[in-house]
Amino acid sequence: MSDKKMLVPAEICNYTVEAGIKKANTSTDKVLASSFLAGAYITFGAIGSVAASYNLLANPATYGLGKMVAGLMFPTGLILVLLAGADLFTGNILLTLAALKKKITWSQAFKNWALVWIGNLLGALVATFLISLSGVFNWTDGLYGGVILKTGIGKLGSDWLSLIASGILCNWIVCATVWITYAAKDVTGKILAGFFGIFLFVCTGFEHSVANMAYLFSSFFNKGNELYLEAAHKTLSDASVINLPNIFLNNLIPVTIGNILGGMIFVAGIYYFIFKENN
Repeated sequence: MSDKKMLVPAEICNYTVEAGIKKANTSTDKVLASSFLAGAYITFGAIGSVAASYNLLANPATYGLGKMVAGLMFPTGLILVLLAGADLFTGNILLTLAALKKKITWSQAFKNWALVWIGNLLGALVATFLISLSGVFNWTDGLYGGVILKTGIGKLGSDWLSLIASGILCNWIVCATVWITYAAKDVTGKILAGFFGIFLFVCTGFEHSVANMAYLFSSFFNKGNELYLEAAHKTLSDASVINLPNIFLNNLIPVTIGNILGGMIFVAGIYYFIFKENN
């Protein structure tokens, strides 16, 4: 085994292809189980990031600082995915590289993405439901829940073009981050490599489909809570936008499209072009 402490980009490319082959040939039940865990892990990171910053996020004067504090917490979700072992939809867009190199078929890649997206959704649903039951959103007279609710309402107010563009930018960063974690050969290196890219994506506010599952379904399960509505300065009428058709049609679907395009074109596609002569 090489004693190098990291892989160089050409080696990362080969590693990504091998990882894609393995993922594409994993059985359906194992993919669903693994992606269920990833959906829960990202939910913990997303909701935990709000827990760390909701007092700051609630005040326009400290909102930017709040995003920075949230960014310090959120990477825990991806670190759990990478080190504990789980399948995350956005990262799995890197299967594109194995498909472009004809090591797997496009149908295998599309099937994996569909299964992982569904598994991530199930994990997020279970985690957000249990978090809602736990009562933690009642902190500070419901301000925590209010910020969650306001976040959910806000995510349903953009047009498809904006959401697709934001989704592209998000997964450009996320897939590049996963790419560099593949370079690291030890736990510390993977944590550091994973931390800064996710910190960046959270600070920018770009749209991540699985993180949005956490925010939107946390809002969905609590949209009628008067304490949270009051804390968010919202009404039941405002919260009425948080319904299942809107969650999927006016956020998750366009953001998912953007996430696919971002990882497929700007990470996997460009690195395929750079290293297409690699065996």
